[in-house]
Amino acid sequence: MKTTFKDWPKVYQKIKWMRGTLKEKVLLAQGLAATPEERMQMHDNNLRSLGLYSHWQRKKYGFKL
Repeated sequence: MKTTFKDWPKVYQKIKWMRGTLKEKVLLAQGLAATPEERMQMHDNNLRSLGLYSHWQRKKYGFKL
């Protein structure tokens, strides 16, 4: 099934029975619905929100690329 990030509500309907908080379920649905490029963009945005903009800053905290 080829999905995109905008299709995450459909995926959420299939996994809403799982344990966890609403936030965890939504994040899982978004990750499952995203294409590989969108997943990488989400990952980069998360690292940037933590203040890890460059390769060296990420390496300093133990991230391996």
